[in-house]
Amino acid sequence: METSRIAEWELHGNFGVLTISNPPQNYLEEFKLAHLSDLQRWTDSDVLRGMIITGKGRHFCAGFNKDDLFKMNGKEQLLEELRKSNEILYHIEEMPVPVVAAIKGVCFGGGMELALSCHIRVCSDKALLSFPETEHGIIPGLNGSVRLPGQIGQCRSLEMVLAGKVIHADEALELGIVDYVVPSKEVFDFSLSLLEKTTGDKPINVIRSIMKSVNNTRKLPFDEATAEETGIFSKLVLAQHKLRQESENKTESE
Repeated sequence: METSRIAEWELHGNFGVLTISNPPQNYLEEFKLAHLSDLQRWTDSDVLRGMIITGKGRHFCAGFNKDDLFKMNGKEQLLEELRKSNEILYHIEEMPVPVVAAIKGVCFGGGMELALSCHIRVCSDKALLSFPETEHGIIPGLNGSVRLPGQIGQCRSLEMVLAGKVIHADEALELGIVDYVVPSKEVFDFSLSLLEKTTGDKPINVIRSIMKSVNNTRKLPFDEATAEETGIFSKLVLAQHKLRQESENKTESE
């Protein structure tokens, strides 16, 4: 196991597990989960097939510690800390392998923003999710109010973020915030099994190609995303053609 700030990293076979280790609430430490350089090093692997983000103990992540939030010395320091925090979420969002948020207990504020940066969300049937920032006179600071409408639409996003509404797992599933709801004791095992079934025995380059194409739908115009997909498809077809030719030539020589 390796550690960085409040994060713990370990491998389960070809799947990485990033654990938020700041119990009991698993608050983000000064808005951050880990040092970006450590996260980049951990995930820069040609054998990594997927990743799970979970929380230590009963909860996923309760977001920012208010004491950290309101002790910032001026606007420049606050903006710099938020920039560094967003770099972590962008890295997760852009991962070339599927990332699952395994959510138990509370998933509030910055914890919700972390979960929304993942590609798949598996939720405990007893979990609670919320953006409570308006109760403190602020709004989500790590793109929560930007990412959420893409999941559930503007109307429901306004209701949830503006009202600071706390929702239960079943409602989160109905809204489309989470993808699966399972018993608390099964969240991690279900997440790992889901990654194993999803990636199966697919070659790493195919997994990465699919992730790139899917991620492009979020950040590129439609015509550019389709052009990228066509290019990726062509490369894979040519690579398969080459492999088949090599196999046929080897068979003939034998």
